[in-house]
Amino acid sequence: MQDVLEHMPTALCVVDPSGHVEFANARARQLLERPLDHVEIGAVLAPLAILNDPGSTSLDVALPSGRTATFGYAVRAIGTADAPRHIVTFQDITQLRALRDERDRLLKLAAVGSTLPTILHGLKNPLAAITVAVEVMSEELTDPEVREQLLAVLAEIRRMRLVLEGVTAIGQSVHGYGRHAIDKTVREAVAILGVRAESCGVHLRSAIEPIEPLPFVPAVISAIVFNLTVNALQACRSGDTIRIHARSDDGEFELAVSDTGQGMPADVYQRCTELFFTTKRTGSGIGLALCRQLAERAGGTLEIVSVPGFGTAITVRLPHQAPAA
Repeated sequence: MQDVLEHMPTALCVVDPSGHVEFANARARQLLERPLDHVEIGAVLAPLAILNDPGSTSLDVALPSGRTATFGYAVRAIGTADAPRHIVTFQDITQLRALRDERDRLLKLAAVGSTLPTILHGLKNPLAAITVAVEVMSEELTDPEVREQLLAVLAEIRRMRLVLEGVTAIGQSVHGYGRHAIDKTVREAVAILGVRAESCGVHLRSAIEPIEPLPFVPAVISAIVFNLTVNALQACRSGDTIRIHARSDDGEFELAVSDTGQGMPADVYQRCTELFFTTKRTGSGIGLALCRQLAERAGGTLEIVSVPGFGTAITVRLPHQAPAA
């Protein structure tokens, strides 16, 4: 029987009341990367057997190789009341959990993409009407003080519209019908964001090269500029600098946003494009995830370089032509 247990495809261990592992089959030793007599096997498995928490079925384990694995496990008591023992069976579910997390991320993105645009569309229509009304009033009124106040209101309305475009781009496509002056689109977004940067004490510098009309949706490009710049602003302190560079070359549009802010530690860098992941109290965790989705769906790329203490540089590259369906 022991020979059968030894060669089972499922990892199996027998733990005595003191936490000593009496038996660990070959699969268990392989997964744990430890021999049977290694004291850490007991340290890993004994808590599972002793606590037998019905609400927990998985455990993250740091392995000698440096890898952290997720084990799904089950515990069953055997023996007598005077000499209880526990059988622990487990398997490596690290890849399964990664697939589950990716599924959950896509479901969240789909939920946001299906509901948020509808809600925000109801805000954009009255906002457009207000914009027209304020523009007409600012042109007709002659009082310079009132006109200046109306222009300030108009600037805030345009900023709100840019914010809405930054969110409603979820589920949209970069490529559209007709060609548009994308360099003008980027300049307008930068001008609006410059006011916000100035209020934070951050220097916003831009180098927007002349770009031929491209078959892009202007609102989606505005959304990318907005989200990347806001992400940079949130990482900056007063006195820091953000640089925005846009150009077109070899059939590809390139937008680069770099900052001299705090940079990202390794754990944040690994997850920064996950939907709803944020380390900021007021962050939504949508911006970088949205930019990555837009770039990849357009057949492009989003590249991130970040050095803690020195800043972050994000580059989005989009092909002029949409990928074949």
